Amino acid sequence: MSANPDVVDIHGTEYTMIAARLRMFREEHPDWTVMTEFTSDENDRVVVKATIANPEQHVIANGHAEEVRGSTNINSTSALENCETSAVGRALAFVSGEYAGNAIRSADEMADAIKQQNEKQLFAGFAKTTAANERNHPSLVAVRGFLAEENFDAARECWNEIEHDDQRAIWVATTKGGWLTTKERHQMKTWSREQ
Repeated sequence: MSANPDVVDIHGTEYTMIAARLRMFREEHPDWTVMTEFTSDENDRVVVKATIANPEQHVIANGHAEEVRGSTNINSTSALENCETSAVGRALAFVSGEYAGNAIRSADEMADAIKQQNEKQLFAGFAKTTAANERNHPSLVAVRGFLAEENFDAARECWNEIEHDDQRAIWVATTKGGWLTTKERHQMKTWSREQ
């Protein structure tokens, strides 16, 4: 973790806060302007456009952001403020790479993108496990029954009927869609040592 309070770690990526980038921009360009304008609609969608202009009022860069009120915790109370900060951060990044702070996206956008990616991976894994469970349901029922009877040879035989890729997909915790309990997986680990 960075010792700099203006830099935060977002899932392993250092991100310079927009306030710090804006402060640096203001120090280097005290006579430039940052203007924002916003719109909202009946669907609680907030859009902000940030414009950065030089002293002659020539537009140097624009940045846009969009948020939906209530879509996240912060957007439940501060959608406009969150959106405005993101738009300013994007405009700063378009002025110069030194104001990009390692990313054009805001910290919330980065965190949300990573979360969505993780959710997609989690869902894909869950779907793969569910499909493997369904394809092999009779064998899994037999494995469970034989494990309950402590008939490990029969349980092993039924487990070996399942294709290796499906075995890997099924061999996850029940919280991730796995069919076998922790106790059953422990019993199966024990029998593998006896082979």
